[in-house]
Amino acid sequence: MPPSHPSDDDRVTEEAADWCLRLQAEEVSDADRAAFARWCREDPRHLAEFDAMRELWGLSAGLRPRVTTPPAPARPVETVRSPLVRAPKQRRWALAACVAAVLAVGWPVGWSFGVLPGRVDVFLGGDRHRVVDLPDGSTVDLNVRTTLFYAQFRDRRSVLMDHGEAYFAVASDAARPFTVFTAAHRVRVTGTRFNVWANDGELAVTLAEGAVTVSAAAAVGEEPLRLTPGQQGRFARDSRFGSIARVDPARVLSWREGKLVFDDITLAEAVPLLNPYLSQPLRLADRRVGAMRIGGVYDVADLDRVVASLPRVLPVTIAAKDGALLLSAR
Repeated sequence: MPPSHPSDDDRVTEEAADWCLRLQAEEVSDADRAAFARWCREDPRHLAEFDAMRELWGLSAGLRPRVTTPPAPARPVETVRSPLVRAPKQRRWALAACVAAVLAVGWPVGWSFGVLPGRVDVFLGGDRHRVVDLPDGSTVDLNVRTTLFYAQFRDRRSVLMDHGEAYFAVASDAARPFTVFTAAHRVRVTGTRFNVWANDGELAVTLAEGAVTVSAAAAVGEEPLRLTPGQQGRFARDSRFGSIARVDPARVLSWREGKLVFDDITLAEAVPLLNPYLSQPLRLADRRVGAMRIGGVYDVADLDRVVASLPRVLPVTIAAKDGALLLSAR
């Protein structure tokens, strides 16, 4: 068998982790900094990956992160294996943790300068909705299969939620802004109530109370979206520019009551909302089936049956394929 080689993405991630370590060393030289500048110019991905690694390192740099798990459910908690976190992100977290361990001796100084967090908490999502308390007095409703990393710095509070959905009731603290980072976006607040839904680069932020700004991580210098209560900011996958729409927050937040409310939306919009609750995920065969529309109020505990009944209410067929249910137009 030929030897395996790391993918190009893995190579970039490893190099970014190495630069995080080298640039924090006391003996870093002007030659090192010049080499780093050349590395950044070689490929646009280099600086982007370095920035992502630096943020992740900051979030994971606590010496002994506190892991908070839900009560034992009737069946094993699937998210212990982190199926919703893409492998490159897992690799980043592992490498970031290694960098943090090497630099742990400088933790007290790092905290005093606001570089390292005073504590890190990890809340592992399970197969049911749960409410968690953050150390700053904020509370978070975690939807199913949602994992949240919380880091409390001297001058700020940071959350990483790569994939999933959560409703935040943030304790007001103007001296320590609260920022939620997803795979490609950031939501900034001081004290407010809002819902974040993230799915493979897509983002929807719904504001119930207070004020938030939402921006794409890559949109350097761009004006962020500024939401007022009753507004939802949305970013499509790989888009630097978002849109704002007026919504009913009670409908968006119905998942907290065990309901999903679909107000005549397309299947392309509905499937990412359904999949976290299903025993087998849905996949759309093409844009034609994705353009079909669905409405109604559904109990999240009954969604497998709802999906099985779709061929009776829409011109579609369902077939098992590669561990998923393929939805096709008839």
